[in-house]
Amino acid sequence: MNSIFNEYIYAGVTNKETILKVIGFIEENLREDINVLDMAQEGCCSLYHFIRLFQSITGLSPKKYLHQRRLTESVHELRTGDKKIADIAWDFQFGSHEAFTRAFRKYFGVNPSKVRNDRSTPLQKLTQTITEEYIYQSEKARTQSPELVELPSKTLVGISFFVADSNKAIDLSGEWGQFMKESQAIKNRLLPERFYQVQFWSEDHEPGGMYFYIGVEAQHIEETDPQFVVKIIPAGHYLKFIHKGLSNKVGYTYRYIYHQFLPETDYQLTKPFNFEVYGEKCLGPYDERSESEIYIPVAHQNVVT
Repeated sequence: MNSIFNEYIYAGVTNKETILKVIGFIEENLREDINVLDMAQEGCCSLYHFIRLFQSITGLSPKKYLHQRRLTESVHELRTGDKKIADIAWDFQFGSHEAFTRAFRKYFGVNPSKVRNDRSTPLQKLTQTITEEYIYQSEKARTQSPELVELPSKTLVGISFFVADSNKAIDLSGEWGQFMKESQAIKNRLLPERFYQVQFWSEDHEPGGMYFYIGVEAQHIEETDPQFVVKIIPAGHYLKFIHKGLSNKVGYTYRYIYHQFLPETDYQLTKPFNFEVYGEKCLGPYDERSESEIYIPVAHQNVVT
């Protein structure tokens, strides 16, 4: 988003620095009775200017960011402690057990009691602290609208593996290096080559991890060596996003998609996976000019799947 706010400097402090300062204030006071006016005063802005500035730079309203961060931190309390749910509700300024349960269920789709009773319950909408890196990368994603596309099924041949902690920055350079060496043995590859990285999850596995798959599209699999895994990406409707920049920053683009874009639309996720495609515009993992495609399987009220 090209906004005049992002370039304007007042008293030697950029607006981005102001918002990062306010985010620090929010993080220090998630359990305190603060509101948007308190945030504006922390940033030395008028209320009107602050709300527009925060939305422009982060893609979220300050009220929504505070709300989502409190819910996310409450998940940590539910999973790691024994404090009563009513006390957690009061700690994070929800006023009552009932108000907290309603907000939690509306955002995560499950009750807090389910997370307390089954601490492995996976939640996909956890909102982490906004950082300068996230602002930089999500701005790139917000400059364009995704394209709704209908894809045929695709047959992939590659390797599959599990990463134990998907909340940390994931470096898959080792896995990609391994695959690129082995991929020369894959027969019947479709040309021009387009490489795929699929992320998928299951409600049965413990939180904090994700399955990954790296592969290349093949015309048929009859002569596939047993060292490789075959996966079929089903035909259907997908939202196509473009990630611009370093490959190891793609997590920020995913965070924008799942935490900002999708919640504001009526698109519904239809399958527990997403995937990236690396084609001719991919210039390598360490080239800022590089582009890759991200596909999210969805249904829409105007689309019959």
